[in-house]
Amino acid sequence: MSSNARRKAVVGLVLVLGALVAAPAAPAAGDRTPPSKPTLRLAENGKTSVALAWTRSTDNSGSVKYVVQLWQDPTTVTLPQSQTAYTWTGLRPSVQYFFSVQAVDPSGNKSTSNLLTVTTLRDGGPPTAPGNLQVTDVGSSKVSLSWDASADDTGIAEYQVLVNGARWGIVSSTGPTSVTVLGLAPSTHYDFAVRAQDLGYNVSPPSGVASATTAASTDTQAPTAPSDLIVYDQYCSEVLLLWTQSTDNQDPQQAIRYQVFINGTLDTIGATTGVGRTITYGVDGENTFVVRAVDSAGNVSGPSNPFTLDLDVC
Repeated sequence: MSSNARRKAVVGLVLVLGALVAAPAAPAAGDRTPPSKPTLRLAENGKTSVALAWTRSTDNSGSVKYVVQLWQDPTTVTLPQSQTAYTWTGLRPSVQYFFSVQAVDPSGNKSTSNLLTVTTLRDGGPPTAPGNLQVTDVGSSKVSLSWDASADDTGIAEYQVLVNGARWGIVSSTGPTSVTVLGLAPSTHYDFAVRAQDLGYNVSPPSGVASATTAASTDTQAPTAPSDLIVYDQYCSEVLLLWTQSTDNQDPQQAIRYQVFINGTLDTIGATTGVGRTITYGVDGENTFVVRAVDSAGNVSGPSNPFTLDLDVC
């Protein structure tokens, strides 16, 4: 072998040995042992809260954290190793809930507790009636209202507005005890009342009545009719409506309200403002849906295309 060939061979061997020395060692096997399984129990039951407690988990790493899960809610709560109790709040009375706790070590190994089923305590009484209902503003197609809050031991879930004795779904909340009622006709007398619903679905007696007559309107041009209405059957009687939004000579699209009609009857649940979609509920059998647009002056557009759908109510 020539001296040049020997030199190249030696250089190649040095490079190979250098690469072997520089190569990292194969990683050691990771921790695959999960923590011990916590045992979950009910510490205290309430109308709107559930207090949980569980046995402490152990792990070969010496460290765990706990993840508390309410199965009806996608959110979880993560707690340190030192905490083995937690109170879940914001629940509703007389509702069955499912809880579990997961112990997690630093390597991500997990062990899950037993599934705990708890039915919150019953809420026996409705809220007090809202008081001091007042009309605070009147327009050609809207009336603003305010009232004093109702009292209830579990809390108020919502206030419902009654217009001429019937529940009205076309409202814009302006505060915890104030709303603006939309979709009214100009130059028309209305009687308003409000009732409260608590977290246990109990409904209060209605407030006293406040009356107002909407103003006359100088805008007489209606919005264009909504178009391209499509209705999808979501589940049971729940449906999704989609349409192309209307335009108006004065109002921007976000101010235009939409009325939904099912088999010719106005459906206030599906009413919406400023968007081309809504969710509502049909009746068992054949349903024909139509949407109309209403501007801030109360002018009502022509109907959208009708869309007919057969529904099976669960």
